[in-house]
Amino acid sequence: MTEELIRELKHVKNALVNKEMTGDAWEEKQEMIRKLEDVTSYLKDALGQGIEF
Repeated sequence: MTEELIRELKHVKNALVNKEMTGDAWEEKQEMIRKLEDVTSYLKDALGQGIEF
């Protein structure tokens, strides 16, 4: 399940990266991307420790 969740998060991140935005929306998009990367890293670390979500 964790691996599937990681794939889905990457899909969402790629969709955000490809969406054109400017101004405040662009800043918010960058913050969302950073948070998705943090969650993905956390899940990868947990998976490496044998923890499944």
